Amino acid sequence: MADALHQMTAEYNPAEDRILFRVNTIEKTEYRVWLTRRLVKQIWGVAVQSFAAEPDVQQQDRSQVKKAMLSMQHQEAVQAGDFSQKHEQPVKSAPETEQPLLAVNADLGKTEQGTTRLSFHTIGGKSINLNLNDEMLHAVCHILQQASDKAGWDLRLAIGDAAAVVTIQPSQLH
Repeated sequence: MADALHQMTAEYNPAEDRILFRVNTIEKTEYRVWLTRRLVKQIWGVAVQSFAAEPDVQQQDRSQVKKAMLSMQHQEAVQAGDFSQKHEQPVKSAPETEQPLLAVNADLGKTEQGTTRLSFHTIGGKSINLNLNDEMLHAVCHILQQASDKAGWDLRLAIGDAAAVVTIQPSQLH
């Protein structure tokens, strides 16, 4: 997919017991991919490893500090996103996704430009490649987390440890 991304959504479909992941481009082309529980779990694990491999996280000595830093970075990225919009209707579906494709594998890697490429692969040998910056990858994780929670898949998806984030309370004056 060469077009710039405009919108991503994920919605659980109980009849399919899958998540329909939809991506619209700026040119109003839509790509649709079915994601299974197994695949969401796989994507999640690789995404969290990618976040943990960032230099500012790696330089931390203590595991608890690393987890807190991961959680803070995820929260900041999610807060910067706009998840209030309904999925826009595309002008056209991508030719290869007239019907949603069933992804059977996914991989995550860095591009030469420094972005992250998330690739969904199908049984038929087709691939949908998304080039994402860090904030967009956090957004993908966020919408997959919400959809899997609605699915009741009991995956317990989390990035870092939000409980480890220390908030400083102002001192109370007497």
